[in-house]
Amino acid sequence: MSSIDVAINKLNTAAWIVVLVIPLISFVPGVVGLIFNVLVFTRPTLRREPCALYFFSSTCFNLFVEFIVLPVRILSNGFAIDMAFKNLAICKIEYYSFYTVRAISCWLIAFACVDRYLHSSANVHIRRMSSVKIARVLIGITTIAMFILYSHMLVYYEISYATDQFGKIVPSCNGQKGIYRTFIAFWHMVFYSLCPCFLMLLFGSLTLNNIRQRRRVLSLVGEGNRFIRRTDTHLLRMLAAQMLIIIISTLPHSIYRLYASFTSNMPRNSLRIAQENLIFQTVNTIAYFAHTSSFYLYTLTGDVFRKEVIKIVAGCLPHHRNHIRMFHVRTNQITVLQRYPQIPVIHHASTQQ
Repeated sequence: MSSIDVAINKLNTAAWIVVLVIPLISFVPGVVGLIFNVLVFTRPTLRREPCALYFFSSTCFNLFVEFIVLPVRILSNGFAIDMAFKNLAICKIEYYSFYTVRAISCWLIAFACVDRYLHSSANVHIRRMSSVKIARVLIGITTIAMFILYSHMLVYYEISYATDQFGKIVPSCNGQKGIYRTFIAFWHMVFYSLCPCFLMLLFGSLTLNNIRQRRRVLSLVGEGNRFIRRTDTHLLRMLAAQMLIIIISTLPHSIYRLYASFTSNMPRNSLRIAQENLIFQTVNTIAYFAHTSSFYLYTLTGDVFRKEVIKIVAGCLPHHRNHIRMFHVRTNQITVLQRYPQIPVIHHASTQQ
């Protein structure tokens, strides 16, 4: 066996590990994290926050990625098992839905950044645009718009044949050769990575500017306002962490697809094919972290989110439920006395038998 064959085998083994082992290891933590996201963002503390509604909706689309897209990709890339390679209708619907859902998830996080900017504005009229009602409308419009914008995939995707990393001619589901293949790579890069990431960076910077201006104006705030500001700060941290992961995860994948479309007609030897396959599988696997790691980012960066997680876990333990209930009663009593000190305190005598 020549040194080139040895190198090809090593590259193919590394690609197989990237495709199969890493997603399988991250699958269970991803499922657990997304389920916790759903539970936390439907809690009363965060339910009325439009930013939390964007997080919740993005999580719902990420659940589709975790339960449908990721297993299909593991079977397809790891074992070459994919009905999309044999049936044209499945090919079109599968790739159309997978591309669209992943793009929607990123756009919802981008709109969460826009919401934080609106919410932090000193202008009352701009602040009013940050509402749950508007968030619901934007989520619906974004979902419909993305399905329309990607609808050309239903027309131009086809089953084609190409050489795989082992030198075999195999079927694959891809865009039509020529201009469209370059177009779809550029299109997906714009709507999956560039535009959402640009909006995140732009409105994230504007939000920080608004916060600095408000801190200069507001030197003294009430206890209730301080709690609201603390919640806003934690949501902003969660948003910044999610924004950073989306940018790091999605851009390499989109850039590689654009490169592959431009070089699709170039002749390649087996070593070059194996090298490019490893690169593709690596950036493709990294892209899924944008959809499966949100819970752990929120837990690390948001105290409000972390406290809600602790309450959910503690509430599932029977011997903790009474302690949690008594804690809430005492907390509410203290809050009422702080706000209305003129209310007399009534002490209940404990009954003895």
